[in-house]
Amino acid sequence: MIRSTRSVLLIALLLIGSAWAQPGQHVNYSTVGLDLEILSYGGSLGGFYSFHPRENLSLDLETDWALVESSDTYTYYNYYSQPVTINNRNLSFAKLLAGITWFPFLESMHPSIKVAGFAAAGPLLSLNTADDETFLTRWQDVELDVTPMVRGGVHVKIVNGKGAFYTLRLGYDYASFDRVIDSKQTYKGMFFQVGLEFLHR
Repeated sequence: MIRSTRSVLLIALLLIGSAWAQPGQHVNYSTVGLDLEILSYGGSLGGFYSFHPRENLSLDLETDWALVESSDTYTYYNYYSQPVTINNRNLSFAKLLAGITWFPFLESMHPSIKVAGFAAAGPLLSLNTADDETFLTRWQDVELDVTPMVRGGVHVKIVNGKGAFYTLRLGYDYASFDRVIDSKQTYKGMFFQVGLEFLHR
């Protein structure tokens, strides 16, 4: 895990150095947005804030709430057509990540579409509740665990013509806890994120 964290931090530093070394217009504005993610281990909903010190660079802060799904959970219908779930898991993740997005192709692409690379790291909080209780009852006793998370990938921003942007991200994330949580210790894999971004005034 330490090696993965160092690798992502090194990539982030290289992105910052490369972006600052290239000529680019200095700007100072910020954006906010909402996003949805499809993860290899579930799905999430969240938001993000980005500060743009240069035209080809943004410093990002994102937070998401993820519902984790287990590969050994399945549902069948009994004789009375009632759904019965086997190996049900009630596990949620909350994350807060700081990162960087670099747009190296601004001069060679159409202004309405921007392609970038991104890297981010930060704490991931696991909230593990009882598996076979009602919604309110299971939150009375929550097991909490924290571990670092790292992620990176490709970022695409598309102008929608109304002062906002559609954002798409395809990447890989990695987090490993100190103990097994709902049958797994390491949560990792590809993710796909879609979002809507607005200028923050």
